[in-house]
Amino acid sequence: MNGPVLRDIHLPPAHWWPLAPGWWLLAVLLVLAALGVAWWLRRAARAHPLRVAMREIDALEAAHAHDGNAGRLVDGASRLMRRVALRVAPAAAAQTGAGWRTFVHTHAADASIRQVLDELASERFRAQPALDAPALLSALRAWCRDALRTRVARGTRRVPHAKVSA
Repeated sequence: MNGPVLRDIHLPPAHWWPLAPGWWLLAVLLVLAALGVAWWLRRAARAHPLRVAMREIDALEAAHAHDGNAGRLVDGASRLMRRVALRVAPAAAAQTGAGWRTFVHTHAADASIRQVLDELASERFRAQPALDAPALLSALRAWCRDALRTRVARGTRRVPHAKVSA
C-alpha cells in the first residue's frame, strides 16, 4: 500500500445541550400539563365548601324526612348559615338582628328566598317551629350557592377583621 496513511474518523463527543426540537416540545407539553393540573386543583379546592354545604343540606333533608323534627331542621339550617357566613365574611357570622339580616339579604337572590330565611330567623327559638321544610331547604340551597359562589367570583379571602355594614 503506497499512499497516505488514513486515520479513522473521530466525531466530537455528544453533549446534551442544545436540546433537540423533540425535547423542547416535550418540555412545553409538561409545563402546560402542570399548569392545567394546578388550575384544576385550585378550581376543585374553591368549589369544596359549596359541595360540603350541599351535602349537609341533603343530610338535613334526609333527617327531616326520617323523623319530621322541624326544630332540628331549623337549628341545622341556622348553624349552616353561620358557618357559611364565617367562610364568606367572618365578622358577619357574629352579627345578630339587623346586621345579620342585612348580610343574609345581600346573598339572597330574590324576595322569596329572603322571606323564607327571615321566617327561619324568627322560628329558630320557638319550641315548635312551623316552617315549610321544602321551601326552607330550597332557599337554603340557593342562599349557600349564591354566598359561596359570590366569594369565589370576587376572589375574596378570609379576613379576620372584615366589617359588614348594618
